[in-house]
Amino acid sequence: MSEQSSSAADDPIAAAFEQMRAQAKRRGGYVPRLNAKARSMDSFESPASSDAKAQPRPPIGRPTGKDGRALPKASNVKGIGQVIQREIRRRGWQKEMASALVFGHWEELVGEQVAKHTKVEMVKDKKLFLSCDSTAWASNLRLMQRQILQKINAEVGPDIITELRIFGPKTPSWRHGPLHVKGRGPRDTYG
Repeated sequence: MSEQSSSAADDPIAAAFEQMRAQAKRRGGYVPRLNAKARSMDSFESPASSDAKAQPRPPIGRPTGKDGRALPKASNVKGIGQVIQREIRRRGWQKEMASALVFGHWEELVGEQVAKHTKVEMVKDKKLFLSCDSTAWASNLRLMQRQILQKINAEVGPDIITELRIFGPKTPSWRHGPLHVKGRGPRDTYG
């Protein structure tokens, strides 16, 4: 007997498939049709009688938009970020959080080159105090002050830091001891 002429009773796969269909009918589930017209898995017959209209199945998965991406879920649950932001506003911690963000992410705010030559000293009364390692960098930062403030305001919010105070390097002190003579001091700018 050849494999092509074997009947479904001789085929163990067909027998197993028929057994699964019988169990699905007993449970009341959907059973795939086996006729020649509909051999695809997406066409199903209902265990209910063919006279009665079968109830449509509820949709499976999440609904999608025209572009195929899943639509956002409609829920009343707020994300952890929204809860934290509300709590920060309620307790009045905007200024402290802004200064922490500026201190922790200074390099990301102004770039690697500028951050290498500057240091954030403190935030006081909506003013950000910066020190530079040379007078040339202090002058350049004064010219870039508007762009830096715009980046900071975009990250931490408006009216939290409104002014930059930029200082050059600290000059060495030539005073040694309790007594000194007033004078013009050293003539070099040290930077």
